[in-house]
Amino acid sequence: MSWAVEEWKDGLPGKALQKIQEMEVQLDKLKKERTQKQFQLDSLEAALQKQKQKVSAALGEALFLSSMCAPLNG
Repeated sequence: MSWAVEEWKDGLPGKALQKIQEMEVQLDKLKKERTQKQFQLDSLEAALQKQKQKVSAALGEALFLSSMCAPLNG
């Protein structure tokens, strides 16, 4: 099947083929970079969610302790 994909290049001048090759290499590089950045973003989002859960739990605990101590102070 890959031969059919490459068929459109038949008959193109060498300079054009070279430029196409350079662009294909650049495209592959950009795809790889995008994949790495997406993984990094996903990891950061997961870490953020974990931190939000910790903060929420700590806030809930602080509110609970505050409500338990309020009658003692009043």
